[in-house]
Amino acid sequence: MKHVLVLFAIILVLIPVVKAEDKSWYEIDGIRIRPVGNYRGPVVIYMPWKKESRIDPLYPGIGIPNTPSIAGKAEEKGLFPLALELPETLMTSWSFRGALFEFEFPSEVKDLGPDFGGDHGSAYRRQSSKIRPSLYNDFFNASDKAFADANPKWALSADVTSSRIFLGYYWGVFIPIGDYHRFIKFGAGLGVYNIDLSFKLNLCSQFISTGTEGGCIGKKEIDSYSGKKLGITLARHMTLWERRTKDSIWRFFKVSEGLALGSNDKGLILVKLKNHSKNLALWMSSLTIEMVSYTYRF
Repeated sequence: MKHVLVLFAIILVLIPVVKAEDKSWYEIDGIRIRPVGNYRGPVVIYMPWKKESRIDPLYPGIGIPNTPSIAGKAEEKGLFPLALELPETLMTSWSFRGALFEFEFPSEVKDLGPDFGGDHGSAYRRQSSKIRPSLYNDFFNASDKAFADANPKWALSADVTSSRIFLGYYWGVFIPIGDYHRFIKFGAGLGVYNIDLSFKLNLCSQFISTGTEGGCIGKKEIDSYSGKKLGITLARHMTLWERRTKDSIWRFFKVSEGLALGSNDKGLILVKLKNHSKNLALWMSSLTIEMVSYTYRF
C-alpha cells in the first residue's frame, strides 16, 4: 500500500504545472466554516507477536493490519465550527497538490473495548477465545494469571490519553466540470506525525457492554506507558463535490485523515511496557468528516 502511494505521488509530481497559485502550501488560504461533521481518533491495541489472517472487525475496510487486536475504540466528537484552509495548487485541469493538517488536543478515552470479534453475549465482552490463550501464556505475569484464574470472565482493556499532530503533503486527481466544479476529488501522500501518548493497561473481572454502568468492572491496572512518538504519516483526502472560485469554496462530504505509520513490518507503533517483557503495538489516526463547509478565501 505504501509503495503504491509513493509511486502515485511521484507520477503526479512529474505532471507539468499548467496553473500555479501565488501562495505557498504553508500559508493560510482562508477560513472554513463547517457546521456539520465529526472527528474520529481511533486507538487500537495489538498483539504484535501473534499473526492471524483476518480482517479486524473493529474498523473493517480501511487497511488495518491482519494482527489480532486486544482492545480498541473510535469515539466520535463534534467538530469545532471554524478551521484554517491551506492552499492547493492546480497542476493540470484534473490534478492538484496541497497540504493536510490534522490535530487533536489532549483527550482521554476510557475503557477501550475488548475485541469486537471476541466471545461475548448481550451483557459482556472479552477477547476472542483464539487469542486469550496467547495473552494468558505469552503475555501475563504471575499476578495477571492469578487475577484471571479468580475471574473466569476476565477481559483486557485500557485507558488512553493522547494529543496528536499530523502534517502531510498530498497529490490528487478529480473530475473537472466546467471552470469551478470538481467532482470525486481524491488525494494521497506522506508527511510526519507527533503523538504524545500515555495509557494504562487494565484487567477487568468482566467487561459490561450495556447500560450506563458498563465498561471495565473490577478494574486492576497491570501496566502503563508514557512517551512521545514521531514518525511518518500517510495523508489522504477525499471530497465528493467542490465548487471553487477566487473568493470562496463550497464542499459537500469531505474526508481527510492522517494515519500514523509505525516502525514494524505491519505499520504499527510499538510501545515498551514497564512490567511485561513483550511489547504491545498501537494503530492510531486522526480523521475528520465534514458533511458541508464554506470557505472564505483571503
